[in-house]
Amino acid sequence: MKTSIVEFARHYSCLMGNCPQHCCHGWTIPVDEDTWSVIKKEPGKSGERVRSHIKGTNDDNRQIRKNFGSCPFLAKDKLCGLQKQGREDLMPLVCRQFPHQVLDLGDRREVTLLLSCYVAAKAFCEHPDEIRLIPGGDDLESYYIIENRDEPFLDFLLAERKKLLDAIADTSHELPLVFGAVYAYAAATNARYLSNATRDSVTEITLSFDKNDWGSCAALDGSGYEFFPISLMDRCIVNFIDYGFLFSRNNLLWNLIRKYKKLFGPLYESEADKWLEEELLKLYAEEPSFALRHRSYFYYTMLELYPLAYESYFWQRQTLLSIFYTELLMIFDVTEYATGKKVPDKEKQIEILCSFERGTRHNPSMTENIYNTIRSDFI
Repeated sequence: MKTSIVEFARHYSCLMGNCPQHCCHGWTIPVDEDTWSVIKKEPGKSGERVRSHIKGTNDDNRQIRKNFGSCPFLAKDKLCGLQKQGREDLMPLVCRQFPHQVLDLGDRREVTLLLSCYVAAKAFCEHPDEIRLIPGGDDLESYYIIENRDEPFLDFLLAERKKLLDAIADTSHELPLVFGAVYAYAAATNARYLSNATRDSVTEITLSFDKNDWGSCAALDGSGYEFFPISLMDRCIVNFIDYGFLFSRNNLLWNLIRKYKKLFGPLYESEADKWLEEELLKLYAEEPSFALRHRSYFYYTMLELYPLAYESYFWQRQTLLSIFYTELLMIFDVTEYATGKKVPDKEKQIEILCSFERGTRHNPSMTENIYNTIRSDFI
């Protein structure tokens, strides 16, 4: 199997008990089928203790039962008690491999790092130019296997991803124009591909940065910097992201959203879009590296999310979510910049990225709610 890993993974090294945003707290930890088969057979009090901390009746909902928001196997030194005992075979696969996300696509395997991990977010923030896939990652186990066997479609999908990633990396166009061009192309090719009678004619569609070429797939009118209106972003932040004891699950994100509400709450909708654009451009002017940060993040989310269309055949959805997450990062960066009256330093940038990824990207029902809002209010 051909295996590739994201380049900045070479800078990853777990901080273990010294991690400022520990992965054993605030998470839902699924127990995979293979690990459960080992746990079921574990004899004596050791087996009884492990099984007592697992809830759920099938492989779809089986998970670790948390104790005051933390994994019950977390020791006082903030290390995994099972790992300290040399019993990694009793640890769920996600725990053994986090933050590595291992995706199997036919005879290909892609390994990326989840930026909800503090060290992964740090590696990304410090090396935003190392986001491409390179050979490596052969020692990791499969976690996410897409069972599709449509190899011609997979070849097509990955070729399309490369075309879009090359367009995103082209810094001769500003990011808002890239959003519009990438979305228009993805929407047009997706519609054409799903029409069986014209599937072979997908190659006739051109990725263009000229808004006049986007036709019915145009999502921008050219009047603002953002892709989604702030009203849609606000609805998703308030209704879906800021929910249920967020202050205890993800205190950094909870505080960031409080700052966001204080800034944007007094503004009228028409003022908010303009204010966001003005502050974002001020941030870029004062610290140009933020333009690279946001472009690199869009590139990386497309790299991670686009192949998931191998399961659904709907890459328009993945493109919209990638743009949404990128714009959300832009909003939170501006929030910290405007609130603190200074450019966020590298540590703050890492905190923002890590906490926002942790609070949004790993909740399937939240993702579905966000996409349904986009579909009903925007498309």
